[in-house]
Amino acid sequence: MKRFLQKKWVRVLIVVVGAAVATWTMGAVWDKYKVLKMTEKMKTVCVGRMLIDLPQEAKIELDHAFIQGFYIDAIEESAEAFAARLAAREAEIRATPDRFGGNDNMESIGEVKTDNGLVGKIFVHGRYVSEGQSSDGFTIEHYRYEGIALEGHVHGSGISIDLMAKKYDPARFDNLTRLIAQLVPNPGNRIPTDPGFCIDLAYFRDPLAAHQRERVTMAAKLPSHPDIALNFDSAAGTKPDPAGLLKRNEAAHARAPAIDNLAFTNVRAAPRTIGGLTGDELVESVLEPNFALIYGFNWEVNGTKDNVFVPHLTLTMATGRSREGPIPSSLSLPAALSLWDKVASSIRIRPTQPLKTSAAQPPSPTIGTLAKAGDTCPCSGWWQCSDGGNGIGVLGGQRRYIKQGERMPQALLLPPQTWWEKLRGLQPSFETATPTSWKLIDKRSRKRGTPDVPLAQAIAAVPTAEGISASAQQALPGTCAVTGSPCPTSGWWRCEEAHALDGTRWFSKGNLLPAATFAVETAARPKLIQRRATWRLMRIAQAPDPYEPDIAG
Repeated sequence: MKRFLQKKWVRVLIVVVGAAVATWTMGAVWDKYKVLKMTEKMKTVCVGRMLIDLPQEAKIELDHAFIQGFYIDAIEESAEAFAARLAAREAEIRATPDRFGGNDNMESIGEVKTDNGLVGKIFVHGRYVSEGQSSDGFTIEHYRYEGIALEGHVHGSGISIDLMAKKYDPARFDNLTRLIAQLVPNPGNRIPTDPGFCIDLAYFRDPLAAHQRERVTMAAKLPSHPDIALNFDSAAGTKPDPAGLLKRNEAAHARAPAIDNLAFTNVRAAPRTIGGLTGDELVESVLEPNFALIYGFNWEVNGTKDNVFVPHLTLTMATGRSREGPIPSSLSLPAALSLWDKVASSIRIRPTQPLKTSAAQPPSPTIGTLAKAGDTCPCSGWWQCSDGGNGIGVLGGQRRYIKQGERMPQALLLPPQTWWEKLRGLQPSFETATPTSWKLIDKRSRKRGTPDVPLAQAIAAVPTAEGISASAQQALPGTCAVTGSPCPTSGWWRCEEAHALDGTRWFSKGNLLPAATFAVETAARPKLIQRRATWRLMRIAQAPDPYEPDIAG
């Protein structure tokens, strides 16, 4: 052994290896010191419903905001620049031909002014219709799909926010107006105290439900280490993947050739709980074909389908990135792990304070509010269940009057009878495994009854070519019309005049809307008078509903 060590080349090799180890150790120690200095000062960022701490130097972008079918962008902009851009967009939409090649691409423009200081406009345009026939080999069924483009452009506190959707269901137009009413501008991306969902330069105040599929992504870069990139994604209402991050990684390596797997080394691969949320953590070192050693960090929460506070979360950090391809990591593995743990361990659900509401007048549910079977009914009115249709009936009807405080029922579904079941007088029935979802379509403290007094009736208008052209476009819920004007679309219209006896009535498209009826107290007995009124479209219906009394106009 002594003779071996006395050989000159052995001594030289030992010195070289020792120097290399010492150099690597010093480099790793220096890297960890740089990370320690980098993370001395951290800043907090709100991403969706989560908070995360990042080094003060980090350059951050919040992008890909999405909720209930609308893509959302926000920018800092002056009121004058916003007005000019809005006018240009309106002109652009009007100049675009409609689906018939005509000039009616713009269907309606709504003014917006919210309690949160936002003003702007809503554009409804670009109606899209697809129809045809489908067959299963035995029957032929006609289908028709109709969609519209919806755009909400609002401005406040130096922030402009655009909400946009294409081929949107016209019956769900109210989704946009509700979202805009919940939108709050947030200059400087301060951390809100109100419960809600953070996006770039704004946030949505609760209530928001998981089925609205809120989503946002954060991307961060470190100027002192341009090869390092961090991404944090939050998406609510997604169906959990049966295979989590670790199982998917194992399956991917099992499919890959053995020679490829030699380039990967697992540093960490185990469940990890952060901020009360349990996810999978995977840290790998990868030797690229150009011999660049890089590191990848991943933490993923599989999420839930019905809880906005347990969304699908993905935090990733990668080193060795460049436009030219992989380059050696600017941080050693111990230093990169130190940075990763500092950032990842900071993730937590944003603490909030309850919104201040009046105990005497709690917020009233709006049209479109959803409730599930087993929930307490939040508002008396007519509710429509999501089950049924396409030949499947619902016992008691798809629409039911349910009083506030009652339990929302589970729908009993009635499939079509077979020939044998018809012969025997049997009606099959079943319930779905998931709770029935109910949607509020008409708020009403009690069921409609036949009025005790005669109401003014709508007058059938004589159709003219001009009138037909003017009413070709279907009005949307929320549209207002006045006495004497042609009804824009068949449906249930609510009288907006206080103390009127009319309430909500059904009118046929084209008929002239009637005056409202009022009772005036006199010495002898109440006297009925009629005067002009404003009517608001609450729900589109081609005919009066069979469950309502005959109060059609």
